[in-house]
Amino acid sequence: MNGKIFLLKNDNELIEMEEREYPSELILQELVADYPNLLAGHEMDEENPRKWLLVKKEQELYSPDEGSNVVYLDHLFLDQDGVPTLVEVKRSSDTRIRREVVGQMVDYASNAVVYLQVEEMIANVNLNFPDLDMAEILCHELGFEGDPDEFWAKVKTNLQAGKVRMVFLADVIPPELRRMVEFLNEQMDPAEAFAVEVKQYVGEGLKTLVPRLIGQTAEAQKKRIISNKLDESIFFENLDDKGVEFYRALMKFAGENQLKIIWGTKGFSLNVVLEGNNVSILRGYCKLSAYHQTAFVTFSSILSKVPHGDAIIEEYRNGLDDVAVKVSDGYRLDVDEMDEKQLGTFYEVLTRVVGLIKNS
Repeated sequence: MNGKIFLLKNDNELIEMEEREYPSELILQELVADYPNLLAGHEMDEENPRKWLLVKKEQELYSPDEGSNVVYLDHLFLDQDGVPTLVEVKRSSDTRIRREVVGQMVDYASNAVVYLQVEEMIANVNLNFPDLDMAEILCHELGFEGDPDEFWAKVKTNLQAGKVRMVFLADVIPPELRRMVEFLNEQMDPAEAFAVEVKQYVGEGLKTLVPRLIGQTAEAQKKRIISNKLDESIFFENLDDKGVEFYRALMKFAGENQLKIIWGTKGFSLNVVLEGNNVSILRGYCKLSAYHQTAFVTFSSILSKVPHGDAIIEEYRNGLDDVAVKVSDGYRLDVDEMDEKQLGTFYEVLTRVVGLIKNS
């Protein structure tokens, strides 16, 4: 390894950093467990970057073909959509990374969708965060603001549907593995496969880790976007009359107030654009979601992206107490049950909040 990167310090001193091998595979495994963002979730989905919740290191998987009937996956994660993500870590010096690891991972995935138990996963997550309840864990790690039971129902549904993600992670991804991952990624649906290369650079007492996603071909990415993302017509096809009435009015409000709508797999987010940042103020869902036709007012984006966001959140809270149900990071609007008075109050509050964010 002889690659280099250069770090420019504030005093304009240029530090040359050289690529180095990891001393052991265990060190790379620990880094991934401690810093899940090394999985390059921002490259897997640029519009909706993947967030990660560690379920367990050395996850036991039942395998009837093994003498002990048990094999061990390096890491099991979940993303914010409840997609189980299987991670196998290898150093480039391990010859198994070229071919054997692919068969190993496919075997892990095929057994995971059959034998992984949601109840066991919940117990492992609780062990990782003993001081938090499940709603706090999901909100803090994944930005998930709904009912934890609904999240875990999504995990179970994904397992039953074979919707899992396989990630091969190494300091260097060899060409043979890259070709196999690209092939798998183009052929599989709903399962997907990625390779992530995490190179290490050191110099003058500093260390830099550089993750890079490999294996997401343009064709596979296009297929995934088409199959996963909703649009307005599909969304409204999956609402009843009450839902159509509510969301038509909300879309009209969005247009009148120059709000940005970002579509996801089960719904959309409503955003105020502030200095190039999308500040999410509400998420809407249709019957394709576990939430059915429900809207959630959300606070985390306001708090992190808007100056004095806590004051704006307080304004939001004061206005919604009588029209919505409080949840971990905001409020839930039960579209089917809102009367005209509650809808009027909701739009008054939403108008004030949008104005406060734009003028912040």
